[in-house]
Amino acid sequence: MENRVREMFDEVRASDELRMEVLQMSNQENRNRGRRRLRAAGLVAAVLAAVLATSALAVAASPTLRDWFARQWGERTGGEISEGQAVVIESLTQEVGQSAADNGVTVTVDSITVGSDSLWALLEVEGWEFDREGQYTFGAMDVGISPDPSEGEYGGAGYSVRSIGLTEDGNCRMLLEYTSTISTGNQLTDGGYALEILLEDLCRHRSGEGEEILCPGTWTFSIPLTVESLSATVTMEGPVTVAGELLEGDADEWEYKEVTLRDLTLTATGLSFLADSNGVGNLWATAILSDGTEVRSTGSSGSLRSDDTWYCSHQWPVPIDVADVAALRIGDTEIPLDRGA
Repeated sequence: MENRVREMFDEVRASDELRMEVLQMSNQENRNRGRRRLRAAGLVAAVLAAVLATSALAVAASPTLRDWFARQWGERTGGEISEGQAVVIESLTQEVGQSAADNGVTVTVDSITVGSDSLWALLEVEGWEFDREGQYTFGAMDVGISPDPSEGEYGGAGYSVRSIGLTEDGNCRMLLEYTSTISTGNQLTDGGYALEILLEDLCRHRSGEGEEILCPGTWTFSIPLTVESLSATVTMEGPVTVAGELLEGDADEWEYKEVTLRDLTLTATGLSFLADSNGVGNLWATAILSDGTEVRSTGSSGSLRSDDTWYCSHQWPVPIDVADVAALRIGDTEIPLDRGA
């Protein structure tokens, strides 16, 4: 818990990442109590208010997943998505077109982009008169993967749904982001999983006032994740030694130590590895591209496995072209990419 709380406050400067982390905390607590639906309350509500107040996306009419990725990439790197990266994103994306209707409002899952342990889904909501300046979400939601890719081992997930713009017809487009910890090493791109979504109560968020229910209702989806990535997966057996950190004594006293990593796995959407201690749980992971562009992870999580090793995973903000990655950095330790491993 200390590690997770520290991660949360470390990420105050990045609202999207903070929102996902707090949602992950709340979602895991709900799972532990046997209740999976997530409704904002207390600290979570305060964080959601701060995030939604600044999350409006000024994009062209009818925003697509490609629009979202391009904007995120530009904001984080100052550059444009490369041709190779565009091919990777296309290979991870599948059209869905599945709809559910309740109380006069129809929600359609337009398309999804599926990564190793994370995914993005583009939703379109029609049947309500949306304000182009408004910010919309759902009052309660539950998102999961079936069957459980963690196979009974510890797993965790964080997810969020928020509006990213309107279509030319005035329908609201929303982005669902989902990240998970899969300590078994299974990947959502294997082709054998389904995305389960439950959404309740269409809401408008008003800054300083919380969420206003516009249309009560329930919308559910079960979407096979049949897409198989054309992106390469790069693995390094290790061992690799990095400078980690371990909390000792008072909360402001940090002792640095060496941590041994192995089985590093780089995919288009993240990085995972095994560590001999949890001393890397609070470090950023960075992918360094061949042109020097640095892509820092937006979130991380870890779990202690039955063999007493720590499984750690990091997610990239946008799918990347693995073939263009020259090196990785974990904390302050740079690791040249060994493509022969």
